[in-house]
Parts: sequence; C-alpha cells; structure tokens
Amino acid sequence: MNEKNLAQLILYDIELFNNFIKNINKERNIENKTLTERQFFVLLKIYKYKKMELKNLSKELNVSTSSLCILLNKLVDQNYVYRKEDSRDRRNTFYGITEYGEAVINNEMKTISSIIESKFNALSSEDRTIMVESLQNIKSITKKMIDMEI
Repeated sequence: MNEKNLAQLILYDIELFNNFIKNINKERNIENKTLTERQFFVLLKIYKYKKMELKNLSKELNVSTSSLCILLNKLVDQNYVYRKEDSRDRRNTFYGITEYGEAVINNEMKTISSIIESKFNALSSEDRTIMVESLQNIKSITKKMIDMEI
C-alpha cells in the first residue's frame, strides 16, 4: 500500500473512531452524562497525573493554553479541579483533581466502560481477539508515529 492510500485509510479510520466515540457519548447521555466530551478528557488527564502544570496539560492534550484555561475555569467553578500557582514561579499554574472531581471521573469511566463492554461482548470470540490484537498494534505504531520528528 502506498503512502497516499495509507493516509486515506487512516483518515477514514479516524472518522470511524470519531463516530464510535459519538455513539458512546450518545448512550452516555441516556445514562445521565455529567461531563462534556472535552471536559471528560481534560479531567481524565489530570486524574492520571493527580496534578499538572497548565503548559504540560496543554501539550498533552494538543490544545492551546488559552482555550484550555477557559475550560479549566469551568472545571474549577464546578469543583472538579483546583488551581494552584507555583510558589517559586508565579507564571506557572498547576491544576489538580479534587475529591469530588475524582468521584465524578470514576463514575464517568464506569459508565463509559460499561457501554464499551456491552458492545465488546456482543462480538464473537474471534472478533474480540482480533480487535484486542489490532488495537494493541495500532497503539504501539501510533505512539511511534507521534514520537517521530518532522
């Protein structure tokens, strides 16, 4: 397969995965969704590290610091995260997850996991095996592509 065909295949697959995520979110809405999709991924990243500097969070999520600040202000207002300035350098701002934020993200992850599990369990055993192996390969190769210097 040449590079052009591979690029088109990846583009269509991204659209397919995006539709899969939208489908999960639609089901999540039925299950009483608390967070928006973007809030979920920001809170999940902070949850993973417990506390993150704004510029590192921006880099990890591929979002500008200005748009991320707007979203983080809402998360602070909702008591999902807290903001703390670096005592050594006031230009640096850290965001950490609150106990309430942990409870919310754990509940959201439980809901999403349940939806994905039900879809996964509907597959045949062979399809489940193929999907797990394929996702592991995609993850490994995608990480290599992300780490490549352009």
